[in-house]
Amino acid sequence: MILITKCPVSNMQPVPGQQPMYYQQPAQYTTVHTVPAGGGPDTLVAYLLWLLLGAFGIHHLYIGRGIGVWLISIITFQGLGIWWLLDLFLIPSSCASRRNRGMVYVR
Repeated sequence: MILITKCPVSNMQPVPGQQPMYYQQPAQYTTVHTVPAGGGPDTLVAYLLWLLLGAFGIHHLYIGRGIGVWLISIITFQGLGIWWLLDLFLIPSSCASRRNRGMVYVR
């Protein structure tokens, strides 16, 4: 899905001291919102990985949190289980934020 909107950036006025021969149109930029087709991590798959392989932090890699988070989770044994339990509540928002990264601004 692509949604295109035009928004005025500034209302340009003639410069004082200059003879106004013409008025410039307000500058506009186009905002293009794109949603990747079928892209991003699925919440159900992330929960299955969290449940079955959560001790190894595989769900962090699937969601796309980065290798740094994965390494810290492995070294600290998922924060002694606390981070593993917190991921129960954080997985839906993490998956949603990864899926909605398709906004592009074009001038």
